[in-house]
Amino acid sequence: MLTAAREQKHAPVLLTPENAAATYGAGYLAALQDRAREEFPDVAFTLIVDCGDTPGYALACLRAGVAKISMSPHNDKIADIARQMGAELVRRPT
Repeated sequence: MLTAAREQKHAPVLLTPENAAATYGAGYLAALQDRAREEFPDVAFTLIVDCGDTPGYALACLRAGVAKISMSPHNDKIADIARQMGAELVRRPT
């Protein structure tokens, strides 16, 4: 997908499956984000990691360096912590 985005000069939004933080772990998802940025530095993609309804996974993703996370339901405390860390809690695109 990122190769196609490079060719089309497109900035894609990459969305993990629901509850991906619980399934794959924060470290893996952060490493995936970092690896994609290394290999595709010219593609301005956005990765949104779904953390389900679990604040602990959301915090782990933030600590690992994930820039955008989603939760359902929205959690104002996690959103505030994300802002303080230079990250963002966003609503999961439909």
